[in-house]
Amino acid sequence: MTTGPNDYAERAASAFNRRDVEAMLALVCEDFIYLDSMGIQTGREATRKREIALLEALPDAQVIFSPFAVGNDRLALTAILTGTFAAPLVLPGRVIPPHGRHITAYYAAHFTFRDGLAIREEAFFDSAVLMPLAYPAEG
Repeated sequence: MTTGPNDYAERAASAFNRRDVEAMLALVCEDFIYLDSMGIQTGREATRKREIALLEALPDAQVIFSPFAVGNDRLALTAILTGTFAAPLVLPGRVIPPHGRHITAYYAAHFTFRDGLAIREEAFFDSAVLMPLAYPAEG
């Protein structure tokens, strides 16, 4: 299924909120590139693993995408991801242990499209919501 910048946000959020990984993957090209502050991942299989890991770590996760700039082959959006961080988040090269709290993560993303499919996503977010709370030492 091809999409494009005009309806990507709606389709991607709907697929994520239904936990439909195959529908998510149908929106990106085979060599899709995902880049965030934790690294770069390339390909649909890496995308599959990342989305499954996120859904397992946040079993009640929901996302809302709000596009604010749409062009012929570009999309920029803001997003709100909510859920309970209940299981380890397994990422390439690291595992973030769960803290059991409900989180709200705000982020922004920029997408590039070719032939109706997303070919690249650059995501910008603060991963601090995934980390355990720091308490001052007693003493």
